[in-house]
Amino acid sequence: MTLNIGIKILSSVSIIILTFSSIGNKRSEEKSESFYHKKYDTLSEIELAKMFDEERKYFDSSCTEETKKAYEDIKRNKLVFFHYFGMVESFKGNAEMNSLLKNYKIEVDSALYYCTIPSSLQNCYARIMRKEIDRKFGPKFIDSLRQISEIQYVKNNPDKIYRFEECDMVSRYPGDKDYNDFFVNSKRDFWKKTEYPIDYEFRKEQDLYSYISADFILYKNGKIDDIKTYLSFQNKKNYKFASYFINQLKNFIKNTHWIPAKSSGIPVNSEMKITIHFK
Repeated sequence: MTLNIGIKILSSVSIIILTFSSIGNKRSEEKSESFYHKKYDTLSEIELAKMFDEERKYFDSSCTEETKKAYEDIKRNKLVFFHYFGMVESFKGNAEMNSLLKNYKIEVDSALYYCTIPSSLQNCYARIMRKEIDRKFGPKFIDSLRQISEIQYVKNNPDKIYRFEECDMVSRYPGDKDYNDFFVNSKRDFWKKTEYPIDYEFRKEQDLYSYISADFILYKNGKIDDIKTYLSFQNKKNYKFASYFINQLKNFIKNTHWIPAKSSGIPVNSEMKITIHFK
C-alpha cells in the first residue's frame, strides 16, 4: 500500500509542504497532528532540531521499507519504470513510452520529486528499480526508448500546435546560427524597417521600458496565422502611434521567411512570440 504523507511547517509568511510517497508506515498514523503543524517563530533552536531529527528518522524508515520492497519485487522478476513529475524534465511521449516498455514486460508507475526532501530519501523504490533496469538492459536502454517514444509522439500528433518551449532549441528566425540569436536579430531587423514618428517622446532614464509584442502561429509549411498584438507605453502620449507600430510589427511578421519549428527533429506547428522594446 502506498501512503502520501504531508508534513506542513507554518511560518508567518509561507507554508512549506513536504509530501513524501512511501510504502505503508504505521508510525505516521501514531503521530499527533501537532507534529505536522508547527510555527517557526514559536520554537526554540532545540525544539527545531528535535523536529527535523524526527522528520529525518521518518524518511529514513520509509526509505528502508521501500528499499526492502523493491528488492523483494526484483527477486520475483518484477520491474517497474517510473515517470517523474515535479521539478524534473518533462516528456511528451509517456503513453508511447509505456507501450515500448510493455514489450519488455516492464510495468509503469509515476512518482513525484520534491526539492524540499533529500533526494537520497525520496522515491527509494523507484530509484532501485531504475538501477535494476539499467543493469539488465544497459545504461542507454531507457534513453533510447525515450528518443523513440518522443519521435513517435510527434508522428502521432501531426496537427498539434506545440508551445514554444516544447520545440527543439533551434532558432526559427532566418539567418540565425544560434537559438539565442533570434532575440537579438529580430529586433535589429524590425528597427531597420521601422522609424520613430517625429513627435514620439522617448523614454527618460528613470522610466520603465515600453514595449510591443505579438503572439502568432507558425505552421510547419511556413504559413503565419492568428497574429495577436499587445502594446504598452509608459508615456501615455505615445498611444497615438499605437496603430502605426502595430501595423509595422504585423507586416514584419508576415514578411519574414520564418523557419518552421522542430520537435525531436521533425517539423511541427508552433506558437511564436516576439517582443520589441521602445527607446
